[in-house]
Amino acid sequence: MPYIDLNGDRFHYHTDDFSDPWQPSAPVLLHHAAGGNLHRWRAWVPILARRRRVVRFDMRGHAGTPPPAGMEYSLPELAADIARVMDGLDIEKAHLVGASAGGIVSLRFAHDFPDRLHSLTLVASTPRLARMGASMDAGSWRRILEEEGTRAWLMADTDKRFGPNTDRHVVEWYAGEGAKTSAPAVIALQGCLLAQDLTPILPDIGVPTLILAASQDDITPLDVQEMMAQQMPNATLEVYEGVGHNMKVEIPDALAARTLNFMESLADG
Repeated sequence: MPYIDLNGDRFHYHTDDFSDPWQPSAPVLLHHAAGGNLHRWRAWVPILARRRRVVRFDMRGHAGTPPPAGMEYSLPELAADIARVMDGLDIEKAHLVGASAGGIVSLRFAHDFPDRLHSLTLVASTPRLARMGASMDAGSWRRILEEEGTRAWLMADTDKRFGPNTDRHVVEWYAGEGAKTSAPAVIALQGCLLAQDLTPILPDIGVPTLILAASQDDITPLDVQEMMAQQMPNATLEVYEGVGHNMKVEIPDALAARTLNFMESLADG
């Protein structure tokens, strides 16, 4: 497995690039969700990597990347990790795609490091994780994680995470990948993110942004994503039917193609 060591911090990452070398283009960085890892993006890679260099890495405490000291997560530090990985791979500026909790980190990165981005794509994300739908219970999430582990947590409410027509093999694979991350790491990250409210900084995030949302998603409700699109000065919202919160693994080809089209519509990227 490839690793990059950055001032004492080690990150597990993958990079793929099958683009034409005579047509230079800005790279894409993919940021996964809580309890995920870089493999959650695997189906996106063939579409994106044919046109651009694609970089994926495991967030701190997830799969192949060690947790922060004392398991103490900080959103500014998680955002700075993106910059650290970019620096370590000699990437000055990129297109950033974040899913769910990875989108929260990406929003903070877009605010703190605006000059490092060509564009931002958010997949089933939110500026305020605590503002979930009425059917969601963060306390229940913690209990399941503590008593049964990460895989059980991901399997406990698959009806909220996936659309009704999702192949069961997809759900099992998704939960199995999640099991590579310890429950304490997920609990610590959730505690950090549930305390965040990025709504006040949305008007200051001016990078071109594509927001991809599921019409039925109690983890990152549609009304929150509509609010986000309204408050961000250069954002476009697109809503998909028949999929759930984990839309990025339900319809990866469609979302990757739409994201690529969005990036290529920008003159500087």
